[in-house]
Amino acid sequence: MTFKNLDSLFKHIQKQVQDTMVNEVADAVKDNMAEAVQTSVYDVYSPMYYKRRMQNGGLIDKDNMEVTETPDGIIVRDVAPLDNGRRDFSLDEIIVNGLGNQPFSRDFYSQCKENLEQNNDHVEALKQGLKKRGFKVD
Repeated sequence: MTFKNLDSLFKHIQKQVQDTMVNEVADAVKDNMAEAVQTSVYDVYSPMYYKRRMQNGGLIDKDNMEVTETPDGIIVRDVAPLDNGRRDFSLDEIIVNGLGNQPFSRDFYSQCKENLEQNNDHVEALKQGLKKRGFKVD
């Protein structure tokens, strides 16, 4: 590929990095978030009054993990809906903050962040995504 000026080169690089963030990096974050939900939410408490949806519309259903682009990366948020049809609360906030009838807070976002800091899956996903797009990455 050839570029007429540095500005067009930088725009191309930025677009490729952002595309990698939205795809490969987001997938790595979703995998880690699902693992964090399993260990810090599902494994520590068994509900008495409701059935968990798990991968079928619940918190570890990756279709419920929304990716939002930001100027310097992405935000991944679990937007699994409440199973009672209410829209005045979000399920992730109830669980993370221990609201309502929850026995205690179970902050799977912090757990996901800690996991990523330890395993660097997001960094590896960025490298692999950029390599796939033709960049030489060490």
